[in-house]
Amino acid sequence: MATGKVSYPSVFVVDSKMKPPPLPPKPGRRQRKDVIQTLLVILVCVALCGMAVEACFIYHLFTSKENSTLPAEPQIGMRKQDKEHALTPKQKPLGEMKPSKPMAQLTTGQEPVNGVVLWHEHHHSILYHVKHKANEGKLIIEKEGYYSIYSKINFKEDKIVFSHSVVWETHRYAGNEILLLQSSRFRPKPTGSRTIDNSFLSGVFHLYKGDAVFVRVKNCTLVLSNAAENYFGVFMV
Repeated sequence: MATGKVSYPSVFVVDSKMKPPPLPPKPGRRQRKDVIQTLLVILVCVALCGMAVEACFIYHLFTSKENSTLPAEPQIGMRKQDKEHALTPKQKPLGEMKPSKPMAQLTTGQEPVNGVVLWHEHHHSILYHVKHKANEGKLIIEKEGYYSIYSKINFKEDKIVFSHSVVWETHRYAGNEILLLQSSRFRPKPTGSRTIDNSFLSGVFHLYKGDAVFVRVKNCTLVLSNAAENYFGVFMV
């Protein structure tokens, strides 16, 4: 203290009523807010663009349906018919389903020669992976396997013997010919009028490639030439 009784405050006196200044905001929080706002704006823009594209697709779909009117359908059908008529018979597809395995079926069209029945080829005949020697009445096997062989002959009964058989021709055995199926009929006492009868043969046999099968009859004059009554066929089982 100085002279004259004048008091001075101490240099260590602190004003207890004053508060410390506020701290500055951290820079990281403000940057995070900016990033979130930017992402929200981008998402909103993408959603709006998607809605616009969807609206365009819906509009295009409805307009295309309105343009396809009913009178256009008969015109398309007429164009298809014109194209089908323009095709030649060879180019036009038949639409017939082919067999899944080798098979053949023929009907008679000629009288037997030397006891062998000759078969006629026409639009009802079936020849699928099986060859036909028309002048010999033989079916030639092209694929080895088990085949069902069948034959039916319509004939007139008489007092003489009538025989119907299926013969297998192969080079694997001596003599080449093997009798597979046979049916014989004999009428000892003739009556005043002749009657008509049928002979049917059927069986399953193992045949090799190149083998042949044919039908042989005895007393060929008794055979009735009827395509619906006489037939011969094979098919792989």
